[in-house]
Amino acid sequence: MSLTAVEAARSLAHALEETLHAIPDGSRGDAERALRRLQDVVLPRLEDADAPVLVVVGGSTGSGKSTLVNSLLGRNVSRAGAVRPTTRRPVLVCAPKARDWFMSDRVLPRLAKSEGSGGDSLDAITIAVEETLWPAVGIVDAPDIDSVEDENRRLAAELLDGADLWVFVTTAARYADAVAWKHLEEAASRGLRVAIVLNRVPAGAAQEIREDLASLARRRGLGEVAIHTVEEQPLSDGRLPAEAIAPIGSYLEEIGRDTEERAAIVRRSLSGAVASSLEETTRALEAARQRNREFEAAAGDIEQLVSSYAREVSSSSSDDVLRGEVSARIAEVLGSWDMSKTVSRVFSGLSSRVMGALRGQAAPDVQVQRDLTGGLAQRLADQYHRAWGESLRRARIVVDTSSFDELLDVDAAEQRARTVAQEWTREVTQIIRGQAESSRVSGRMLAGGINVVTVSLMVAAFTMTGGLTGVEVGIAGASAALSQTILEAYFGERTVRSLAEQARAALERLAAESLSDVVAPVSASLDRASDKVLIDKLAAAEERAREVLA
Repeated sequence: MSLTAVEAARSLAHALEETLHAIPDGSRGDAERALRRLQDVVLPRLEDADAPVLVVVGGSTGSGKSTLVNSLLGRNVSRAGAVRPTTRRPVLVCAPKARDWFMSDRVLPRLAKSEGSGGDSLDAITIAVEETLWPAVGIVDAPDIDSVEDENRRLAAELLDGADLWVFVTTAARYADAVAWKHLEEAASRGLRVAIVLNRVPAGAAQEIREDLASLARRRGLGEVAIHTVEEQPLSDGRLPAEAIAPIGSYLEEIGRDTEERAAIVRRSLSGAVASSLEETTRALEAARQRNREFEAAAGDIEQLVSSYAREVSSSSSDDVLRGEVSARIAEVLGSWDMSKTVSRVFSGLSSRVMGALRGQAAPDVQVQRDLTGGLAQRLADQYHRAWGESLRRARIVVDTSSFDELLDVDAAEQRARTVAQEWTREVTQIIRGQAESSRVSGRMLAGGINVVTVSLMVAAFTMTGGLTGVEVGIAGASAALSQTILEAYFGERTVRSLAEQARAALERLAAESLSDVVAPVSASLDRASDKVLIDKLAAAEERAREVLA
């Protein structure tokens, strides 16, 4: 195949490896299998189509796989026994000329390879060199496909995925087992060449069982599969008599010596591995996209939540802040500064307030400004707690939120809220100063007291764009009317609404920024921007591989 095909397969394998963490657990197996097929079959075959064929001897526990391999070789290279599972560490047997190929990382790259026994590690494979074996074939004695140990089953499946040809060993008593046929059907679906060894057949029953097995194979989609029978008989030094396994040996020897036959097996194996890996990649890719959409939806929900809660701060603060004693004090202070009459009252009122401030604590206008700021801070703190709890609830749908505290720190929330409320008060004052300078009324304003006008604009921001209903109109409505009167006296009727809208917009912005800061840790847990880049890269690699390889 061309270098372009190798590059396409390698790019797809690399993209899969990079994206594994972004694929949901339920679909990650598809991506892992696609990656294994690419690394174990597709890339080695694209790089060297004439490389030795990998024959995997697999099957159910206790079916006689190791005994068969040892018997074919004429010596015991693979451990067999009565204790299950019998095969713990796989063994690959090859001719001396094929040793370098099978010892390389191009074959079964995830398994460490050694020529010693190496213990029972399932992350390694033993390479045994056999002088009499055909040079173009490597035979693997794989763990049980139905082992009681998860790692054995995982490795058996991994080895079968990397096979060019699967020799399935079963017994007369277990050839219809569901687990075995699940693997056989999958092998057939990807075009893998399969041969079946029916072991331990009772004397005189071979024909009947063979016909039933052949019929079952056709019904399950395997077609006319090669079936070899071995009668039940005593073992000698743990091996079957040479004549009992001669037909199986001849079958494998023919493959080892026939270049065209091996080429046909390799083409089928490669074609099936390509198709399967692309299909599995597509499924994994769609699952990753869906997962990413779920993260984006949750993050979007939290963004909308922040915007909504920020609007509530300004729209409902007229109810929460301008209420009860606070509203009454505001009305009293603003009433004494009713600018709808004369400016001279402002100067007169200013003198008395300055003297009062010298004699006492805070002037009334300063106190009501503090009251407004404090009420707003409480409202903000309440929204912080709501936003935190709701953001956790929405994030919990797609991520583990157990590392987050269920409740915000009360003191920290209150301190943040006070800081934001004070910042808004300063911004309102700056809005007034800016308008005063452009309107050339700053001298009158300074004489009248900036706090009174600041309070007036704060009240207007809550009421002119919000509105009050019911009993609240009585007290808070009076504050609203008085604030509007004072502001209009300074700036004119047309300007007042614009100023109120500016003040409200500033409050909404500050509230949104602080709410975003509060929920930032939760939002960060949903940020999958880097995953999206990898998913897009995988999609591009999959598309290119499909164009070049399929």
